Amino acid sequence: MRYITIAASVKRDLVKKGAEADIFITNWYGKKAITKVRAVKPYRHKSLDTEIRRRRTIHEANMLSVVKTAGVLSPFVYFVDPVACEIVMEFISGKNAKDIMNARLSLQIGKYAGLLHSKNIVHGDLTTSNFIVGKRLVLVDFGLSFYSERLEDKAVDIRLIKEIYSSAHFASFESLFENFLTGYSDIMSESGTRKILEKVSNIEARGRYAPHADEAQKFKHVI
Repeated sequence: MRYITIAASVKRDLVKKGAEADIFITNWYGKKAITKVRAVKPYRHKSLDTEIRRRRTIHEANMLSVVKTAGVLSPFVYFVDPVACEIVMEFISGKNAKDIMNARLSLQIGKYAGLLHSKNIVHGDLTTSNFIVGKRLVLVDFGLSFYSERLEDKAVDIRLIKEIYSSAHFASFESLFENFLTGYSDIMSESGTRKILEKVSNIEARGRYAPHADEAQKFKHVI
C-alpha cells in the first residue's frame, strides 16, 4: 500500500531542481509557501536512501528553527513530513542578494555568519545566493548545516563566501570582503576573526583552493 502524506498531497509548482532536493511553490492553508522535497537517489539501497533523506529532512527543519535563537532570520517551518522527506516553509518575498550586492549588505551577511559561528553552527553553503533581501535579510537552505566547534569547519564557510565574492562579484571583491569581515568581527571579535582567517590561509596553502592572498595579513587593517 502506498501512503499519501499531508504535504505530498498538496498541489505544487516546481521552481528549482537541485542535486539534493527539489523546490516548489505551493499554497499552505491559504498562505504562499515553499516546499522542499529531498529526491530519491536510485544509486543507493532503497532503505538506506529513505533513512538518509528522512534524517536530513528532520535535521534541516531543526536547524531552520535553531538558527533563530542565534539571531539569524530564516524561513518559518510550517510542516515537516519525514515520510515524504519534505519541509513546508514560509515563502520569503524579496531579491536574491547575489543580484544586489553592496557594502552594507555584505556587512550584514558578515554579521549573520558571525552569529552562526558564535553558536558553533556551520552553514555549509554560505553563498550570496542563499540570502534573500526583503523587509529583512533572511538566510535560507540549511541542508548542509551542522554543529562544529572546529575553527577549520568555520573557515570553510568563510572561504566559500570569499570565493563567491572573488568570482561572482569580482569587480568589488576587496570592498565586499572587507565589509563582510567587519560585520563578522563585530560578532566574533578581532582575535577570533584572525584565528579563522589563519585557518582560511592554511586551507588555501594546502591547495584545496586557489589562494588569493594571506587573509590574516591582507585584511588585518579591517580587524
